[in-house]
Amino acid sequence: MELFGLALALGTIGLVAGLVGAVIAAYATRSETSTLTSYVQHFAAGLIIAAATLDLIPEAIELGGGLSLIIGFVVGTAFMLMIRALLIRFGHSHSPGRGHDHSSHDHSGHSHAPVHDAAHAGADASINFRLVTALAIVVLIDGAIIGVAVSAGGAGALLIAVALSIELLFVAASTAGSTRAGGGSIGRSIGVSAFVAIMMPIGAVLGALVFAGVSAPMLVMGLGFGAAALLFTAVAELLVEAYEIKESTGTIAMAAAGFLLFLILMMLM
Repeated sequence: MELFGLALALGTIGLVAGLVGAVIAAYATRSETSTLTSYVQHFAAGLIIAAATLDLIPEAIELGGGLSLIIGFVVGTAFMLMIRALLIRFGHSHSPGRGHDHSSHDHSGHSHAPVHDAAHAGADASINFRLVTALAIVVLIDGAIIGVAVSAGGAGALLIAVALSIELLFVAASTAGSTRAGGGSIGRSIGVSAFVAIMMPIGAVLGALVFAGVSAPMLVMGLGFGAAALLFTAVAELLVEAYEIKESTGTIAMAAAGFLLFLILMMLM
């Protein structure tokens, strides 16, 4: 129980950080939201790429790597592609260029869609379900990484939790900013981000439970799966949406800054 309590405590650091980031982004004025969202998404992508390439993959290689790492990475990529395909088929995104107007019109230009359907569609359009789901999965995996570190008894569990919590702060801010940019209310923006953020303590407890005492090949597979999920989300979701909103020298520099921050934290370990 002490092990799971520690995992929960470290995961809760991320939850608190995520809520802070969500509140800051949600209360940004509408004119600030698009620019802020792009900068934050680039920064979060830099952190996520660094977490995969500087932490998970090197640790997996150190534990043995080989076929187990390849299998885990391939399965992780396939899993994220499957999630993406399902969300494209059954969900939608509010990002520019992705939506379509399916309401019917007569020759005079009047819509026959019921008013309550239009209102419902407007509310749902503020949430990018594909991005939110992908980020929730990634944050759950982040939490599991904390749980693995706790189970292994390593001294770096706290620093890993702090680094991933910083990542979550920006991921939650990105989610809230994206929802606000799509026309969502402050409450909706914070609520969606809270859903993403709460995955970290849940993942931390599950990671400590599942990976306690597992064999090295299984642990390597789990790390490979996590690395693939992190890279997929950074490249296929965060950066794609960020470039649709705003692209500039400053946003690209933010991605580099996110990577550099995680690198510094890793060196401090």
